[in-house]
Amino acid sequence: MDITPLYFGGSLPTLERSVGGQRVEELSEASLMRALREGKALQAEICDVPLEERLQVIDWLGEWWEMRLKAGELHQAKKALIESTGYPEKLIDMEFSLVRKVLSPDEIRDNISTSLMGGLGSLERFCPLREGEAVRHMPAGPVLIISSGNSIIPTLIPTTISLVTGNFTLLKPSLSNYQAITEIFSSLGELMSKSPAAHLMARAMAISYFSHDSPVLEVALTSAPFGVINFWGGEPARTAVGQRVARNQHRPKFFVNGPLTGVAIISEARADEQAAHGLALNMLLYEQQLCSSPTLAVFIGPYQGAIEFARSVRAHLQRVGEQYRTSPSDDALFVTNSARRVMQLRGSTVFASSDLDNPWTIAVSKEQSNLDKAVISFPSFNVHGRRRFIEVIAVSDVEKAARIVNSVPQMQAFQGIDKVQTVGLALPEKLREEVLWELAPSGVFRFVPLEDMYMRSAVEPYDGVALASLFTYAVHERKHQAHREDIS
Repeated sequence: MDITPLYFGGSLPTLERSVGGQRVEELSEASLMRALREGKALQAEICDVPLEERLQVIDWLGEWWEMRLKAGELHQAKKALIESTGYPEKLIDMEFSLVRKVLSPDEIRDNISTSLMGGLGSLERFCPLREGEAVRHMPAGPVLIISSGNSIIPTLIPTTISLVTGNFTLLKPSLSNYQAITEIFSSLGELMSKSPAAHLMARAMAISYFSHDSPVLEVALTSAPFGVINFWGGEPARTAVGQRVARNQHRPKFFVNGPLTGVAIISEARADEQAAHGLALNMLLYEQQLCSSPTLAVFIGPYQGAIEFARSVRAHLQRVGEQYRTSPSDDALFVTNSARRVMQLRGSTVFASSDLDNPWTIAVSKEQSNLDKAVISFPSFNVHGRRRFIEVIAVSDVEKAARIVNSVPQMQAFQGIDKVQTVGLALPEKLREEVLWELAPSGVFRFVPLEDMYMRSAVEPYDGVALASLFTYAVHERKHQAHREDIS
């Protein structure tokens, strides 16, 4: 599969490179600068387009995707994503079905209205805040989004919000999801004739891959006139990108969606089949590679209760995992088996699958984690190498559960992870309130039901930041003097 830029603003020269033996075309430096100049002018035009007309374009984009999906036209994109990520076909089918939801005008409206002072109307005009004062939000771009490759949905959400808020948006996807992402936005070209808004928004979108050592990416980060740069990923790329952006005299806003993870907290009173199924499902989806995926669980209750809960999870992992079959390498299977033995030697009760296409593991530990010992013995069993694996730690109270959650960033087993993003809860109301009280100051961004840790509400901030506010800046108007006293 050839990797070529997507741009509807005219013909742009490209550079041909070889990345891992694959032929890749990327925008040239001259093309980048031309696109940014024209994009800046486009932003002023898009600001004059009513928000509902912009949302109509996104709705058309979603309809077009759904039509192509039903017609079976996206088979190659699906096949490429399966090969590049190693995810089961059923998971990719679910991802593709979620695209229409992400491109829903109602979802985007809710996101923007809860993100911006002044609400939806502030993208079109000055909206009152209080008597004599008003605010309008203007596009902060041009925007560069450097996305990750573990899913298409986290790439799609910021890109769509950036476009709707009026920005010229240059998206650099990962090689692993490049084809799927370009398939989604390629339909903008088909929509250009449907309305003036569609024509403008199509021209305000560009997609190009850049290798990590690309001289054009170096220019984009260090000197190109971007207003916002949004980076998704971890080390060492995060530091390398940040150092380059710091040299850019245009001083773009730089926001990082860094490497995070998820933890599940279950109490004995709520350790039912629904909770067991929820934990199993979220372990299987995306092979625990999302920032929200549960990679550790805490059970508030007796050790024997945690073992009984693990048995319930085991049944769901076996049944649901058969629908999400995978093909781990022999090396990965060897390391997983070795880690299981280390956990057993350290006193954990281990439940493990013998199915090589569904190699799940549950280790139940008492009061403290034994996972570091396994990772020290087998470094490749890090958080990115562990698939379908969970350690359930039995503790007696909420305070001890919170202590474990807070310790995650310091654990050897979670090296490279900044902190816990998502806590999935299966707790009675009183314990749920205690957990929120203990953990809200800890830096956790999301507390959600255990059953759907992988799902996002339209109004959720992304890692603590409302995306619409990231891609805009507020212009404040005040009609009267703030201080009427004579200070002369």
